[in-house]
Amino acid sequence: MESFQVKKGLPSTGMWDVAIGAEVSPKPPRKLEPEQAPLVFEEAVRTLRGTPGEDAILSAFQDIAAACVAGLAEACRLESEAFSGPAVISPAALTYPEPLLRQGAFAFMVFHCRIGADGQVRDCKVVEGARLPGVEENLAACQLARYRPATISGHPVSVDYTFHVRFVPEGRTLTRHQEQEWARLRVRQNPESRSAWLNLARELAKNDPGDPLYPQAVARAYFLAPRSGWAASETAWQLVQSGQYAPALSAVRPFLRRSHNPYVLETAAAAQFGLKQCTAALAEQQKAVELLPAEWPAPERERFQRKLQDYQSACAAPPATP
Repeated sequence: MESFQVKKGLPSTGMWDVAIGAEVSPKPPRKLEPEQAPLVFEEAVRTLRGTPGEDAILSAFQDIAAACVAGLAEACRLESEAFSGPAVISPAALTYPEPLLRQGAFAFMVFHCRIGADGQVRDCKVVEGARLPGVEENLAACQLARYRPATISGHPVSVDYTFHVRFVPEGRTLTRHQEQEWARLRVRQNPESRSAWLNLARELAKNDPGDPLYPQAVARAYFLAPRSGWAASETAWQLVQSGQYAPALSAVRPFLRRSHNPYVLETAAAAQFGLKQCTAALAEQQKAVELLPAEWPAPERERFQRKLQDYQSACAAPPATP
């Protein structure tokens, strides 16, 4: 995800924030058993070393992702290195709608598009902001943008691409309460928008995790965006708290091998411990402890350490009987 602010070409009283994100494929990776992973990975690498068509490229990348999920470390390394997102050549000439600018109004637009292997933006649709003035002009501006295409191991590929455009009056900021109210308004107005639900869930996680809406927001965000590692991890943690260890592990497993986030690892460890998979739980919690940032608060670091000690005690082999 790339985030940036621009003022160029705008009146001195307005600005926008733009966040853009690319996804290589809407399909989840196939499921592999650990013993299948090396052969599947080897075949995928062989494909990418040749001159494959786009379908073969995407299929090979999906196989690499599947091998990563199955626990093959070299597949995880290649997956993280092989994909390069689109790079802007000629950005979208977005404009703050004049009626909103005059009113000093905040506004949000979300456009879902594809960037082809030729770098052209196409197949755009409005996800949020359909009734706002200026939406068609800004949609057209997105489609006129040009990019260097995304690549997988150097091969150009098409990707889904989402533009999040937030219009903010110059010199104005929202309070924490206003940010939350805006987040709630977005999901009411756009109940099928994964961007809106992810935003609401993150706002509540950061500022009000005790809100009764938070579990629903997380569940809805995960349903609409199952490839969001954050939504998957939060959903898995909630499942762990309710004793649903198998679905929790299923939710977080696709992100486990590629994650360096202690919370993701902690969640997986808790699910594995609940399933009495002691060896796996100890390994994941140990890795989580090793990855704890030095700048984290001492109480939080100590909590991770205590949980590791709890697992070590509970998983200790019983003394041998004479």
